[in-house]
Order: sequence, then C-alpha cells, then structure tokens
Amino acid sequence: MSTEWIRLVGKQWDTHPEIQKDLKNFNATWEYYIEDRPDIPHVMLFCKAGKVIYAGPSDGRRRDFIMWTSMDNWKKILSGELSGKAALMTRKLKFKGSMMTAMKYMTPFNIHLSILGEIPVDFDI
Repeated sequence: MSTEWIRLVGKQWDTHPEIQKDLKNFNATWEYYIEDRPDIPHVMLFCKAGKVIYAGPSDGRRRDFIMWTSMDNWKKILSGELSGKAALMTRKLKFKGSMMTAMKYMTPFNIHLSILGEIPVDFDI
C-alpha cells in the first residue's frame, strides 16, 4: 500500500463507469492502512462526484472513511478470497465512518475493493 499503488488504484477507479454512475453525487475521502505494519504509511483517496481527484499519502485532511486490517486480512480482501461486505460484517476489515452510507453504496464499495485487488501488491515487504 504505497503511494504509487494508491495512485494506480485512483487511475483504475476512474475507468469503472459503474462507480461514476453510482457515485455521481457523492464526495468522500478514504484512508487505508495496515494495522500490524505501522512502518507502512497510510494512503488515501479523495473522490468528488465519483471521480478520484487525489490519490496519495494521507495528508491530514478530514477523512470520511478509514479502513484498516492486518496484513493477512488485506491479502485475503485484495485477492478476492474475502469479500468487502463479509470483511466488514465479520469486523475483519475495521471501518470508521458512516456505516449507513457504506451500506447505501455497497455496490460501488465492492467495486472499489475489487479495484484495490486489481493493482499488483508486493506483500513481501
């Protein structure tokens, strides 16, 4: 989950028309981190009207959603072995933010998590 990785996630996000359509009236900032790897900096995305306008290191701005879990659980989520909804419901993926909003936008949320898995990740760090 490097700066380069989150920037590639942002570029991939903008190629998904379903997200653009479902989030056309939605603005939010997400932060991600690996709870058992404090040496790896937090990264974030800022989405405005369904398009990513910032993807990079967490810069201190207000975050609407924060998602974190262990390295092992990130591997499962990003590989598709564990769905985003299942990870949230079992609290394997910790979440801070409006759960009502997350549930309202579950389809784009799941696409979002699948996009995270589309970008190659080096877990041997």
